[in-house]
Amino acid sequence: MSGRFIAGVFVAVVSVVAVALVWAGVRDYESFTPPVATAVDQADCLAPDIAAALVAPEARDSSIALRPEGSGYPRPDFSPVAVVRCERGEASDGGLTIDSIRLEGDIHAVEDAFREQSRRFPANVQADCAYRLVPPAGLWLVDETGAAIRPTWPAAPCGLQEQPHTALNRLQEVGREQHLVDGEAADDAGICPESIGQPFTTSTEADKKRMEEHEDTHARPLTETALATPISDVGRLRVCRYSTEPPLPESRIRLSRQQSADLMGAVSTAPLAGPCDRNAQHIASIEVLRPDGSGGTRMAVELDGCQRVNLLGQRQLTPGVIALLLE
Repeated sequence: MSGRFIAGVFVAVVSVVAVALVWAGVRDYESFTPPVATAVDQADCLAPDIAAALVAPEARDSSIALRPEGSGYPRPDFSPVAVVRCERGEASDGGLTIDSIRLEGDIHAVEDAFREQSRRFPANVQADCAYRLVPPAGLWLVDETGAAIRPTWPAAPCGLQEQPHTALNRLQEVGREQHLVDGEAADDAGICPESIGQPFTTSTEADKKRMEEHEDTHARPLTETALATPISDVGRLRVCRYSTEPPLPESRIRLSRQQSADLMGAVSTAPLAGPCDRNAQHIASIEVLRPDGSGGTRMAVELDGCQRVNLLGQRQLTPGVIALLLE
């Protein structure tokens, strides 16, 4: 999530609170069921939309990702025995792979989670959801014959429901097949956006107090969800570095899995930042995604100046974290 201070208030957090207040006044929501999923002969992690999303995860269109062609509500006569999840992987020589991972365990819990009714705001409710959230790029339910369907992730009024993510996390990997992507390296950082705007400005002690007031009320429940913000299960993060004078791309890197997990561990536990009267000259922009493409939280980090990160308000990072992003 990104935002900036205007008139002493952090915009992203204020947007989140506004959504919470709108939703608090609504006693009902609309339930709906997506079209029934189309069954195919087998799970396919090399399907064009899945492969494209895993090769260039940060370029994925989140609006299309919510309901890929052929995906839908689990068929009434379909009885899954396993899940196949598609991930961005790495060969022993550093080449990029697309991995087909078979998961087994409590498949009934997964099926039940995907059979939940989707929910949305009534047509007369206006709400601006202040965070981005995307499901896995490729996920299949597989029956005993090998036939497969792509379930549509059940929607919530301001995002996606958490139950499928929870149920999937309880499964165990029982097999993995890797498909090498010709000419692509796993550490390729791809292409960064030309600009990220101005995610930081100076702040005062009064700004910090406002953030403290929202620390455990509206902001955390609406933005710090397991699906939106991976921590220990994060994938290899792309770091896009910019100069703010003028705001132009400078360089880009892709962190290792361990570096990415270390970064998210530090960011997720960072304290609120104090007053800052310095403007950063260099900023990093990061989209937080798992190897399967799910997640979607976006954050920026000041690489100099006050060295803050804009996640759930302006938070203070240590020099060690900044050094990791400057490698």
